[in-house]
Amino acid sequence: NMATVYPVTKAESLGAPSLDNDPADPTWTAEIATGSEDSTMSFGKRELTPHPLAKLIKVSEKLLRVSAMDIEGLVISRLAYKFGVTAENAYLNGSGSNQPMGVFTAATAGFGISTARDVSTGNTATAFTTDGLLEALYSLKAQYHPRAQWIFHRDAVKKLRKLKDGEGQYIWQPDIKGGQPDMILGRPYKMSEYAPSTFTAGKYVGIIGDFSYYWIADALNMRVQRLNELYAATNQVGFIGRLESDGMPVLEEAFARVTLSA
Repeated sequence: NMATVYPVTKAESLGAPSLDNDPADPTWTAEIATGSEDSTMSFGKRELTPHPLAKLIKVSEKLLRVSAMDIEGLVISRLAYKFGVTAENAYLNGSGSNQPMGVFTAATAGFGISTARDVSTGNTATAFTTDGLLEALYSLKAQYHPRAQWIFHRDAVKKLRKLKDGEGQYIWQPDIKGGQPDMILGRPYKMSEYAPSTFTAGKYVGIIGDFSYYWIADALNMRVQRLNELYAATNQVGFIGRLESDGMPVLEEAFARVTLSA
């Protein structure tokens, strides 16, 4: 729900949407003139091509028939959960090869977020600091701040809640109005079990960015097909879950990775 999602229903891919460089600033000119031709804007090389994700579960026909529980509903709900967390892991850590490109995966220009967007200034080799988080936050241009959000592992959030600023005030700000997200340095955060949480030299431990610049291409929303006959010989019913998706960050300057000092 933080990303921009595009349904891909008739094409094999979304094309090459990665925006490596914005156009240069326009020039003030006369009414009938066109201004200077731009030579700065460029697009990346990686296409968003939805890749299949699938899982088969076989359940005893007797269990489905006699159980007081809704076994089929349970199977479908757990498949939905597992597909969700697998996709989340890929959007954060995916290699980009037959799967999404993750925001925590160091990439070359045009394929994701390069190491140019790693911010370690102010951090130590084993911990982030208030100054280090400020460095990451303000490495983003002002236009990305209104929609910027942090992503951390819960272990990192536990450490963050203990951090104080120079006046001894905790930088974590609880929701005091009701219905508002908790904040870190004035920006909301999300926790993910798949965000990095190894606090050793040079490792990623968080990210901040405008995640509307993470694009997801979905060709097939998660669905479950019931196979009544295929496994009849073993008195079982099959359930196949399927999903087709791809994703990648399309503008690296909209993100900054919190990195520990090497």
